[in-house]
Amino acid sequence: LSTYIDALKEAVDAVLAITGSKDLNMLGACSGGITCTALVGHYAALGENKVNALTLLVSVLDTTMDNQVALFVDEQTLEAAKRHSYQAGVLEGSEMAKVFAWMRPNDLIWNYWVNNYLLGNEPPVFDILFWNND
Repeated sequence: LSTYIDALKEAVDAVLAITGSKDLNMLGACSGGITCTALVGHYAALGENKVNALTLLVSVLDTTMDNQVALFVDEQTLEAAKRHSYQAGVLEGSEMAKVFAWMRPNDLIWNYWVNNYLLGNEPPVFDILFWNND
């Protein structure tokens, strides 16, 4: 996390230097929102007012709530994921897509397995699936 925070701090400083502004507005989505929230908290602890507003999109900040992701998360799974990411140097988008698919398996896995594989139907064009592969 500290690597991402350092990169965000560098980006914030670059934007402020280029624009000559005293602060900026920030948008964070998904895990980027979690990282931005950590950065804003860091700035608050230092008494630095570099971020005027933070907008979050699909960012889970309260991880104490029961949710579908919790079904797959235990200490052993987290350690394996960290080890894999450390060895590979990155978490591939395809691996992240698998995690998100298993959050809604009826819609994103079994529906296609039954209709495409078992029934031989062509899958309909679905823009979200195209976007998900980005």
